[in-house]
Amino acid sequence: MLELLQATFLDPRFPALALAALVAGLVRGFSGFGAAMIFVPVAAALYSPQHAVVLLFIADGVVTLPLVLRALKFCAWREVAPLAVGATLAYPAGVKLLLIVDPVPMRWAISLLVLGLVGLLASGWRYGRRPNAPGTLAVGGLAGLAGGSTGIAGPPIVLFWLAGQGMAPTVRANIMVFFGITTVVGGVLYFLAGLFTGPRAVGSLALIPVYTLAIYAGAHAFGLASERLYRRLALGLCALAALVGLPLWS
Repeated sequence: MLELLQATFLDPRFPALALAALVAGLVRGFSGFGAAMIFVPVAAALYSPQHAVVLLFIADGVVTLPLVLRALKFCAWREVAPLAVGATLAYPAGVKLLLIVDPVPMRWAISLLVLGLVGLLASGWRYGRRPNAPGTLAVGGLAGLAGGSTGIAGPPIVLFWLAGQGMAPTVRANIMVFFGITTVVGGVLYFLAGLFTGPRAVGSLALIPVYTLAIYAGAHAFGLASERLYRRLALGLCALAALVGLPLWS
C-alpha cells in the first residue's frame, strides 16, 4: 500500500487531480452537490472515466458522511424518498452503461435537457403544487441513470427542488441525504462490477485530506450565503455541468 501511495504522490498528474478535488470540495460543501461535475471531467481526461468516478465516489462517501448524518434532521423525507426509490431502480442500468456503452449520445441528451431546465428556472418559473408520484420517480430515475454512468447525478434532482418552493437549507439537506442513499446503492453496484481496485482506493485516500478541508470550508461559506445567492449559484453549477458534459469538448 505504501508503494502505491508513494507512486500516486509522485505521479505528475496528481497535482492537477488534487486541484480539481480542492475546487470540487468547496462547491460540494457549499451547495450540497457539484463535486462530480467539476472533478470527473478533469480526472477522466487524466486517467479514464471509470477511474474518475471511483476516485470521487470513495473520497466523497468518506468525507461527507458526517454532513449527511447532520442533514437527516433537516431534510423533507416525503420529497427525498420517492426520488431515492427512482434513482435506486435506475442506478444498475447506469452502471451497465458506464461499462459497455458509448457515452456520447447519452451525454448529449442529458446536457441538453439540463440546459433547457436551467433556462426555464432562470426565467422565474416555479411549479405551484407538489409533483405527482410518477413524475417524481422519473426525475429520480434520470438522476440514477446519470449517476451510475457518469457519476454526475446532481442536476436533475437539484433542478427539481429549485423549481419548488423549498428554502435553501431544506434543499441542501435533501440533496445531502439523497446522495447519502445513492452512495450506498452505487457502492454495492460498483463493487459487484469490479470497479474498486487497489490503485483507485489508494488514489482516493491521497485526495481525502485536501477534499476534507475544502468540503468543510464550503459548508462554512453556506452559512454566510443568502437564499438568492444559493439559488443563483446552484443554477449556475447545473448549467456549467451541462456545458462541460457536452461531447463538443472531447
